Amino acid sequence: MILFIFAAIFLVSNCQSVIREDQIAKIITLNETSFVTYNSTTSKCRIDCADADTMSLPTFRGLEKVWKFNGSAMFSADDKTFIDSNRSLEFQVLTEEDSGNYMCCTRDVQLAYQSYVCYSTQLVIVNEDALDAISSTEAPLPPAWNLIVEEGDEINCQPDSIYFLKVFDENVTDVKCLVNDVPVDIKMNNAFPSPIFNDVLIKHFNVSEHSGLYSCNATIHDGNETINEQVSFKISESWGENQHAVLLQEKMVRDALASSSPIPMHKVFIILLIVVAIITFQ
Repeated sequence: MILFIFAAIFLVSNCQSVIREDQIAKIITLNETSFVTYNSTTSKCRIDCADADTMSLPTFRGLEKVWKFNGSAMFSADDKTFIDSNRSLEFQVLTEEDSGNYMCCTRDVQLAYQSYVCYSTQLVIVNEDALDAISSTEAPLPPAWNLIVEEGDEINCQPDSIYFLKVFDENVTDVKCLVNDVPVDIKMNNAFPSPIFNDVLIKHFNVSEHSGLYSCNATIHDGNETINEQVSFKISESWGENQHAVLLQEKMVRDALASSSPIPMHKVFIILLIVVAIITFQ
């Protein structure tokens, strides 16, 4: 069994080169694909390496093609089949753990030092048992991450993704952050249920708004002592991996965001009318 797992991982790592960020010339975003989990089906989930026009070119078959999952080329090939020189990735078994970002990076190996052009597909997997519970009007959430941040870190954020940041130790209050010395649209001092982090929420990362140097201050309570602490870190748009990052399940994120949403004003008005009526008729 151990030998089999090693062989599966070796197959992927042997066929997939390690790509550095500076080797990528361009990232092209393709469609978002939603699929229901299955153990066996005649209609398998398949992701193509690139768009139809690019794949129809006579030269496409000879290009080097490197697949990455959530920024990493090292992922298990169990229950997956690379078809026709890596031009497509087919899932023999599909689970919720297969949700995430799949990127196929291509280049002409005959041209020395040529950069990669990468094609990005977001795959959203829904459990069949939970399908009825999801409203047809609800769009799938983008990937969401728990992320521990330390002084001087350089954080990689993917477009439109959600990030729950833990910047300070426990017993922290009054978190305040500036980005490039100005306030931006991020939420601080949240009260999400465990295990989601609460210091800072970046919802739907936007490179023009959320990139830059973060300077965060907070009050830390240590017994009877109160300490003011500052942490600085940098965030930029990148598909690179982060240390201390954990991908969160969509249901957990959806429930957490719903619990923090304010009550709509029309519902507040109805509640006030009910309260007034109760007081009036007492």
